[in-house]
Amino acid sequence: MDRTELARSLLKRFSGLEEARRPWAGAWQELSEYMLPRKNSFVASGSGAAWQGRAGDERIFDSTPMHALELLASSLGGLLTNPSLPWFDISVKDRAAGDADEVRAFMQESRERMVALFNSEDTGFQAHVHELYLDVALLGTAVMYVEADPTTVVRFSSRPLGEVFVAESARGQVDTVYRRYELTARQAVQEWGAACSDETLRKGEDRPEEPVEILHAVFPRMDRDPGGFGSAHFPYASVYLEVKSSHVLEESGYLEMPYMVPRWAKAAGETYGRGPGQTALSDTRVLNAMARTALMAAEKMSDPPLMVPDDGFLGPVRSGPGGLSYYRAGSTDRIEALPVNVDLRAAEEMMNGRRESIRRIFLSDQIAPEGPAVTATEAVIRQAEKMRVLGPVLGRLQTELLSPLIRRVFRIMLRAGALPSFPEGLSADDLEVRYTSPVTRAQKQYEAQGLSQVMEYLSPLVGGQDAFGIMDNFDTDRVARHVAELFNTPSDYLKSEERVAEGRAQKTQAASSAQITATVADAAAIAKTLSEIRMDNPSVLSGLWSLLMGSTGVAAPPSAAPGPGAGSDAQEAPHA
Repeated sequence: MDRTELARSLLKRFSGLEEARRPWAGAWQELSEYMLPRKNSFVASGSGAAWQGRAGDERIFDSTPMHALELLASSLGGLLTNPSLPWFDISVKDRAAGDADEVRAFMQESRERMVALFNSEDTGFQAHVHELYLDVALLGTAVMYVEADPTTVVRFSSRPLGEVFVAESARGQVDTVYRRYELTARQAVQEWGAACSDETLRKGEDRPEEPVEILHAVFPRMDRDPGGFGSAHFPYASVYLEVKSSHVLEESGYLEMPYMVPRWAKAAGETYGRGPGQTALSDTRVLNAMARTALMAAEKMSDPPLMVPDDGFLGPVRSGPGGLSYYRAGSTDRIEALPVNVDLRAAEEMMNGRRESIRRIFLSDQIAPEGPAVTATEAVIRQAEKMRVLGPVLGRLQTELLSPLIRRVFRIMLRAGALPSFPEGLSADDLEVRYTSPVTRAQKQYEAQGLSQVMEYLSPLVGGQDAFGIMDNFDTDRVARHVAELFNTPSDYLKSEERVAEGRAQKTQAASSAQITATVADAAAIAKTLSEIRMDNPSVLSGLWSLLMGSTGVAAPPSAAPGPGAGSDAQEAPHA
């Protein structure tokens, strides 16, 4: 397919995607105007300049929805991608192969490098992921672009939903993204140089700040050779073109889908998602109408309408501060305020009810702090309850955002050589990079709490020496390693099972050598004692021998010939 035909087919496909998205634009625009005006990218095509720089808060009379939305987005960031907590892990598919010390050190070093990349200011992940959480909570759909960068290895950017058009595969996964946006002519020339159209090149010289509309299409390749080389055989095609001139700027590909398009929740048969913002829209409309009416009522009470007679006054009535109104002398006419009876307390109570409803819709009761200090068990139970409520939402975000994000970043770093050298016998196919969800962490905490309760219950029975052998029922090595896994202990903190066995063998050998040395020393002392005693008293010799050998079960030697007075002792011993 030549470039002209390619551009024509892409623009035709884009027209269909634009038509399919049109019914959503009105609702998204209203949501933005009521709750987050700076997210309103739907009043103009592409990114548009009409909405940039405007306050856009003409319809907002109460900021409760905005605050609830910001709180939910911040809580999702702390819960899902907290920079101070491990939220992903690297492991080896074969547990036996992953037990080697050099493999554990490699996995730990790789994870630390990925954490540093996500937390780096240059990549912009933490700043852009917050914008993504705002979009997905407000509009139900969000978009993040993850691309390789020669300077920072990976670069993240959250894209406005107004410039993105998507389509799903037969499995319900977003596999096609068309993004229409604007660059200045100067930026376009900087990005593509001589590949730009003649018109754009002229603009870059004469009118460098004039906008140029660009279309970026990413879609699965259907005619590729999986074993072929080059971007033409990559799983996803990437095409940049100028919309006005239908001029193809660049044609390449991606090994993974570069656009992450999470949906908060999705109705059957729909492509775009629905978030808590749409659920709270009706309450938000009513709250703003009530707040506007209450403001008008308060204004009437503080500056009520005036009742003025139709004659008797000279000149206009001035009701402002220090105003003077002249009337004829002797006239009984006066300016009086029109009585205004408004119950602002009832209006405030009604608005408080709407505010609380909006906060609950944005899950403030689930993500609020714990309050007073609680025990560890109570904290685990509360966390488990939260996860049961948030589980479905977090599961979709994990499937459509976090897991693909982790895999793409890992593979970009692998291709860029940003990971440590692989140990001998280990390859990238042997590794598994997975997201550690808060649901999984809560489950692990619950398991750890159960293990602690078992040990606490058995401790009185075990005692100091475990006389009943109760601990023989437990594989203590497996318990120790499982506890380390529950709390995400760094891989290089644990010794391999082979090293543990070697250490135990050395300890056993050292203990045996020490026991032999002690036994030899005891035997030498006894021999010295035997050499110093009187041999004419065989009962003393027998007693010492029994003392030395009695604990080993060795029979005492036959008594020597009895000396004077010994016969009566030998005869009396059995009766004693």
